[in-house]
Formats: sequence, C-alpha cells, structure tokens
Amino acid sequence: MSTASDHLTVAQASHHLWEAFSHHSITMDLAANDPLVRAISEYGDACRTNDEERVKPASARVWEELSRHKVTLDLGADDPVVRALSEYGDACRREGPRKG
Repeated sequence: MSTASDHLTVAQASHHLWEAFSHHSITMDLAANDPLVRAISEYGDACRTNDEERVKPASARVWEELSRHKVTLDLGADDPVVRALSEYGDACRREGPRKG
C-alpha cells in the first residue's frame, strides 16, 4: 500500500522537513554550512546511494545536531519532524545518486 509520502520529490520532502522544524521552533534561516543542514545533507546522500553503513551514523548525527537546537529528542513516530525526516530519506532513496 502506497502513501502520499511514497510519491514526494526530494524538494517536496525537504520543504515538509523545514515546515516540521518550524513546529519545534527551529530557526528557519539556517545557512548551508550550519551543522544541522550539513547533517541532513549527509543523511540524504547516504540514503541516495543506499549506503546502509552510512545511513545509521548519518541519522544519529542529525539527532545530535537537533539536540543543539534545543529540540526534544524524545519524538514519537507521528511527530512532524520524524515523519518529515523519513519522507526525506525515502525521497532521496528513490531519486538515487546526484548527477554531475
């Protein structure tokens, strides 16, 4: 059974992720070199290449960086951030490695 998130593009999933962050009052003006943004990018890259050895530590790094933004790490499976990170990883897996 497919869900709406099964068909999200990486851009849509990324947008959902930033919306979810606003739910937890994470600043929305994060720069590309912000550690949280870099951690999410590394997670997405690991997902794109289906490199399971990198996915788990990359995911852990995202949670580590989220804790620095004073976000509660005791998030349930239905929390917007958890769902959005899952959608983002799934979209990256479907899109595959970046070209260029």
